[in-house]
Amino acid sequence: MLLSVPLDGLYQLSGIFGFLAVAIAWLYGGIVLYKYIKTKQKVLFYFFLAIIFTMSPWYPSGLGFIYWLITKEEIIYPAYVLIGTIGVPIALLSWIQIYMPALHKKYKSIVTWIIICFSIAFYIYEFYFLFFAAGAPVQGLIGIKESAIDIDFKGFTLVFLAFSLLVSTITGNDFAFASLKERENPVLKWKGRFLLISFNLFAIGGIGDGFLPLTPITLIIFRTLMMLSSTFYYFGFILPGWVKKLLKIE
Repeated sequence: MLLSVPLDGLYQLSGIFGFLAVAIAWLYGGIVLYKYIKTKQKVLFYFFLAIIFTMSPWYPSGLGFIYWLITKEEIIYPAYVLIGTIGVPIALLSWIQIYMPALHKKYKSIVTWIIICFSIAFYIYEFYFLFFAAGAPVQGLIGIKESAIDIDFKGFTLVFLAFSLLVSTITGNDFAFASLKERENPVLKWKGRFLLISFNLFAIGGIGDGFLPLTPITLIIFRTLMMLSSTFYYFGFILPGWVKKLLKIE
């Protein structure tokens, strides 16, 4: 059912900061996509997919807020859920295509297929309880809407989101530490530092935002951490020229 009532202050704040977090990720994603088009480096395309779809769980909050501002209505439940979750497996698989060839090329195929199988199971589960199960959509097994723009994910949906966060954090830290070991290359070392900050800020922000009760202050803190995470993620892969000049490295 469409919602035609005002959002209270906390949810409006959630929408504003959700939109900012999504917009920043798309800004960096757009820059990376442009670089990919110019260079045709496949790793940049994977990075583009990873940086924009990692923020998928925050799409409904940010985009839903803009939709609410225009219409004073909420996005219908199935569309809301799909907007927030369907890109997560894409982000995870894209990151694995960067991580595995760099550090564990021998196991790339098996790890990729494990994640593909897990992702397919996730899609089947979600589509079944959204559209085909008795009483669909079964919100208790997918996620319970808290407002027009916020949801509390449940069941295997929550498990998969937690799994993705855990895998990306562990592998991201491993990738960052490998870069930090490059003592002869200051550029790689700084990239490692930025990636280390990025993955851990994302973990803190994601856990805090997705699994803990929020107040206006904690919401601002966790969403800000997500925005900073996207920024350091971009620095860790691209390391723009102006940042190199600031750090006085070549």
